[in-house]
Amino acid sequence: MGRFLFYSLPLNVSSRGQFYFETVNKYGDGMRVLVTGGFGFIGGYICRKLVNDGWKVRVFDIQNKADRPEFNLNGLEYVIGDIRDYDAVANALEEVDLIIHLAAKHRFFGISEEEFYSVNVIGTDVILKAASQKVIKSLIFYSSVAVYGDQNLSTTEETVPLPNSPYGMTKLEAEKLIRAWVSEDDERRAIIIRPTVVFGPGNSGNVFRLIRQIEKGLFLPVGSGDNIKSVAYVENLVDATMFTYERIAKGVTVYNYADEPHKSFRQIVEEIYRLIKRPCPKNPLPLKPVLIALKPVDLAFRFFNKDFVVTAAIKKMNKATHHQAIKVRQTGFKPDFTIEDGLSKMVDWYIRNKKSRNSHDEVHE
Repeated sequence: MGRFLFYSLPLNVSSRGQFYFETVNKYGDGMRVLVTGGFGFIGGYICRKLVNDGWKVRVFDIQNKADRPEFNLNGLEYVIGDIRDYDAVANALEEVDLIIHLAAKHRFFGISEEEFYSVNVIGTDVILKAASQKVIKSLIFYSSVAVYGDQNLSTTEETVPLPNSPYGMTKLEAEKLIRAWVSEDDERRAIIIRPTVVFGPGNSGNVFRLIRQIEKGLFLPVGSGDNIKSVAYVENLVDATMFTYERIAKGVTVYNYADEPHKSFRQIVEEIYRLIKRPCPKNPLPLKPVLIALKPVDLAFRFFNKDFVVTAAIKKMNKATHHQAIKVRQTGFKPDFTIEDGLSKMVDWYIRNKKSRNSHDEVHE
């Protein structure tokens, strides 16, 4: 098997991507891991942990964020390319021992079903085919609790998936491809992780938007907030990922991930208000009258085949998403941080970034 030469200039060009290999400082002879989507939010935390643990880390991502301070990591290699490009993926998998597959389309608005399928299913299929060709035996795949759909129950790893969104459907299809890939070779091993909403410093998703609305005085509570909202602090998720990898078995193992004890939406909101040092509203608007009042607007949007984002957000806010991570705790994993710890870290980061924005400094989110 040939070895890569490492340059800071383009090494090769494919139909969809350009390859860059950069080594800041050579270190160790540890195992090499390819992290797809490694320049994303979770990917950045994964890469930092892997480097600290002595892995040789190679990122494969469609966006080049290597110049950001958080990716100034000892020995980091990176490849810019599309996971649907077989040649790009196969080249990136040279001399790789483990694949951590994070790259995906995941936003719920503004992405077509075709694009979800193309990236999440076809992209995964390409990675598996290339892994077979390179005789790679180990894979960690980040799926999602979205595979369970909107079931009115507390899910576990034993709950039958019933996805009802293109994201959840395509994640489940990718899981099926991985199961088929593992079944072809008795030596293959895969971990499928189904995290709930992940938050932490650097994230710009649901929890970030909630913090921003509360801090700016724009948050309007609707509904009682008694519904459980399972969440996962990113450092706990990353630690759990590598904890399970150390115990990886032949075949496929599925783990949910959520932090415990679970919090209601109201408890999460109250904690953010406390951290921002503002009084929490005591009288939320009643849910049903608000939805009835918004119905004419909903009908108007549906006429144009669109969803009214405000109504969708209110419904999402009041939906219970209770996902139990029983199996990972049965392995003995104990997270280092509570949900309150994670929220405190994220609010501190948000406030610091706000000050930087006000000073016209560049902020990476």
